[in-house]
Amino acid sequence: MHKYELMFIVRPDVDEETLKATREKVQSVITAGGGEITETNDMGKRRLAYEIDKYREGIYTVYNFQADGDVVAELDRVININDNIIRHMTINIDEK
Repeated sequence: MHKYELMFIVRPDVDEETLKATREKVQSVITAGGGEITETNDMGKRRLAYEIDKYREGIYTVYNFQADGDVVAELDRVININDNIIRHMTINIDEK
């Protein structure tokens, strides 16, 4: 298993219930694939460096987790389908 960090930005105009459901969906994809979330950081609403889909702000969430590569591929697929997430990035943080 490798260590990863996932950062995603949710649209600023979603309600609290939709935000919670979006975060739970991402968490369920990680855990269903045999991954383990080691750290969660809900950073809240922040100003974007540049406009994305006519939004100047976004709600940031960061997950550190351990999983296999196929979990990351499934995460990318699920996140790309979700219209509430406007940007995401997954990086491998394994120490070499």
